[in-house]
Amino acid sequence: MTSASGDGLAPSGYLALFRRRGRWLAALGLIGLAGSIAGTLAQRAVYTATAQVLVQAPGGFAGITVLREPVTPADVQTEAQLAAGPSVRAAVRRQLGEVPPAAVAEVGQTSIIAISASSPSPRRAAIIANAYAGAYLRYSQDAATIRLVRAEAALRAEIASIQRPVSGSGRAARTGLPAVVDQEAVLREQLAELETSGVVYASPAELAAGATVPTGPTGPNLPRNAVLGLVAGLLIGAGAAFVRDSLEDSLVSREVVEQAAGFPVLAVVPRIAAWRDRGRPFVAAAGDPASPATESYRGLRTALQFARQERDLRAVVITSPAAGEGKTTTLANLGLLFAQAGTRVVVVSGDLRRPRIGAFLGEAERAGRSTVLTGQTPVLEAVRPVPGQAGLWLLPAGPTPDRPAELLASAGAGRMIAELRAAFDLVLIDAPPVLPVTDAVLLAGLADAVLLVATGRTRRHDLGRAADELRRARASVLGIVLNEVARVRDTGGSRPRPGARPPGETVRSQRPTGRPTAGVPGESR
Repeated sequence: MTSASGDGLAPSGYLALFRRRGRWLAALGLIGLAGSIAGTLAQRAVYTATAQVLVQAPGGFAGITVLREPVTPADVQTEAQLAAGPSVRAAVRRQLGEVPPAAVAEVGQTSIIAISASSPSPRRAAIIANAYAGAYLRYSQDAATIRLVRAEAALRAEIASIQRPVSGSGRAARTGLPAVVDQEAVLREQLAELETSGVVYASPAELAAGATVPTGPTGPNLPRNAVLGLVAGLLIGAGAAFVRDSLEDSLVSREVVEQAAGFPVLAVVPRIAAWRDRGRPFVAAAGDPASPATESYRGLRTALQFARQERDLRAVVITSPAAGEGKTTTLANLGLLFAQAGTRVVVVSGDLRRPRIGAFLGEAERAGRSTVLTGQTPVLEAVRPVPGQAGLWLLPAGPTPDRPAELLASAGAGRMIAELRAAFDLVLIDAPPVLPVTDAVLLAGLADAVLLVATGRTRRHDLGRAADELRRARASVLGIVLNEVARVRDTGGSRPRPGARPPGETVRSQRPTGRPTAGVPGESR
């Protein structure tokens, strides 16, 4: 998941993404694999023949002396470039009538260069490799011959220069004549050696091994191409998954919800047919107790019961990022299930702009919270029991005030919540959506915790904004309820068993000692 600041996906977030888009990865991976196999099988077999040439030390001349230098890696690289150069290619064209491709490379750390040619015909591959090798050797020999001819011409010119008569006469001329004769003899000896063996010394390369006709194909390589095709398909699938996930703004799984909000998902509530009629409120816990939705609400109740074991948790605000996401439905079911478990619950209609909880519980939204906040009605007088639901009370919204936010910001709102916390085991507050108005944020500051409700239609960006608003208000968000899910995905994980009672909790049939009892309608003294 991401951090609250949204710095990016953690490793678990990547795994969740790949699980969500597993079909994409599998499909594109198989397409890449099948495509590579089909393409490989459609190719003709290719044969490769290789000729090897030994690079020797180039012949050099210092004055009139033939020198022999050691072979260096630079010499091998230079000869490899020459073997694939334009002069060699031109010679191959003259021999074969075309210039088929060939690869020239050094063989490890040796002084050998390999000239390889590939062709559908094994014999043709050998012919091409040998043609390149022969053309390169001829080119090298021609270059060596030119160097030798130049060296020989230089020797002959020097011999001719010392054969000129010694100018002058006298003792000096007669004294220098033997030295000139000796020098001429040395030069003639070197010239004879150059004429007989100079080509061998000057040649920079010789054939080490000619290309033979290959007995088996070298390509195409089916296993390698299959692996490359599979990897390419998986990479394309991963890229497509990231792009699709970045463009999709809906909440498609538990992991996406937790990633967008930074809070855990406490319950995933499946969609039921009765919710299609938005104008007709339906409480699954009362109308269909055995439904999967009711079981999900029981699991949510259990999660809250465990949370109440860890800290004093009596006032909980239930809200959502935007309208129509099922917060009131969640509150009505949760309140009824807590009451059935023996908890004394009061449901507060906290949405003064669009109160709806009364319609779910069969009560009119007349005198209630707005009259309490304006001082017209005491809190416990405005609370009344829900007919037919023992242990469940309702504080209606009352008349809609002109400035609801100002009433919530008043000191009377805090006192009202404090009185309800003292009189009941659990206070569930139906708050307006977070993003349109500030009421939910104000109520969150007065309560002990917040439940955030979202659906598959909720925009991921909106859920993130709502979560950030609650963080800025320093609200204690217990988690997310993912509501109206058509098909639950990635809902695994450790969750309390629906309907399970946390350790040590007993059914509360009486009000704990020390709480006020006067003024709660319908309560037996």
